[in-house]
Order: sequence, then structure tokens, then C-alpha cells
Amino acid sequence: MIKVCHFSSAHKSTDDRIFLKECKSLAKAGYETYLVAKGESREDGGVRVIGLGEPPRSRRERMTKFAKKAYEVAFGLNADVYHFHDPELLPYGIRLKKLGKKVIFDSHEDVPAQIADKVWIPSAMRFGIAAGYRAYETHAARMFDAVIAATPHIADQFRGRARKVVVVNNYPILDDIVFQTKPFSEREAIVCYTGGISEARGEKVMLKAMDGVEGTLILAGSRSDHTVQESTGGG
Repeated sequence: MIKVCHFSSAHKSTDDRIFLKECKSLAKAGYETYLVAKGESREDGGVRVIGLGEPPRSRRERMTKFAKKAYEVAFGLNADVYHFHDPELLPYGIRLKKLGKKVIFDSHEDVPAQIADKVWIPSAMRFGIAAGYRAYETHAARMFDAVIAATPHIADQFRGRARKVVVVNNYPILDDIVFQTKPFSEREAIVCYTGGISEARGEKVMLKAMDGVEGTLILAGSRSDHTVQESTGGG
């Protein structure tokens, strides 16, 4: 049986995309599946989760010490395939590849574009850091066996920079959806967004789009301290 290890230094072990949609799908398909991530250890749906506990509060410590811890635990499993989910783990992906492992980088975001928008990075440094990261990401992606992208846009950023690019969209699981039987003409005018709430994820664009709309916008998810707290539009 092929042993596959997903590992992350930034995401929880309960992350929908990683745990439910990728790891459980692998286990269901017959792979010996492990997930190393923050949270508690458990076995669920054929996936053996190795919890790393809670990460440090500091972003710097998470990207250094905690990332190294995630790698060391994952490496100790001696898996055949390693599938990692965070940019700070790129150096460890390269290390695993040099050790002869199959390595997959799962890019959830367009990271160079994100860096250019990070408010905690001095504006004069953002584009230089973004360009430097993109160059390093290209170097790493060319070594890996594949890059998985969460959207077609992200996949397009890797065309010509990676050996193989596959899109795995973060769509809802159909079994989790309660389908409406009421006709659209009889429903309330409500638009709902679920996910992280921030300016980078289009919060202000969604609010602007509701100008003049007779309806309600519901934003459901975790938010940063700098986002609006109540989001309704139109009437």
C-alpha cells in the first residue's frame, strides 16, 4: 500500500480542503493516509492525524520553528508521497525531493500577489519580496513531481514553471448541501459568502457590489481585526 503524508504548519488538521476533500478521499481510494498539522491526534475516516498541538502566536516562529517541527514529524513517517500546503515548507519539500521522495506542493493562493498586498510588509519592500519569492517558488516547483492549485487562476501562474499542474477546486461536498425546493421567485434576496473575511479576499468588493441592491449580504467566517463587523447591503 502506498503511504501518503499531507503536512501543514499553518492549517488546522480539521481544514475542509485538506482533511475532508483530499485526505479522506485518498483513504477511501485505498492509500495509507497521514495528516500532520496543528490540533489533536486522532484517527478519522481512515486518516491517521498526527496533531502538532497549537502553533506559536508569532508568525515568524510559525514559519521557522513550527514549520521545522511539522517537517520532522512528517519525515519520521517515511512516506512514499509527501503533499504539503504552505509556502514556508518549500525548503523542506526540496529536501524531501533530494531524498528521493515523491513531492507535491498544494498552492492554495497566488502567493506572490498576496505578498504584494500584505499590509504588515513595508510597501517599499513588497514587490521586491514578491519577486524574490516567485523566483524561489519557480526553482522549487520545477523540482517537485506536481503542483496542485486550488483555482484555475493559480494553476495558470504555474504553467511553464512546474512539471505538472493539476486543479483541485475547493468546491462544497454535495452531501453537505441542503437543496432548496422553494422556487427562486419565492425566496428572500440573500447573497452568502463563506470563508476568511478580509480585504484581500474581496470583502470591500462584495460590499460595494451590494450598493443599490435590495437584498442582504451575509459574510460567514473568521475575520481580521480590520474588517467590518456587520455586512448588509441594499435596503
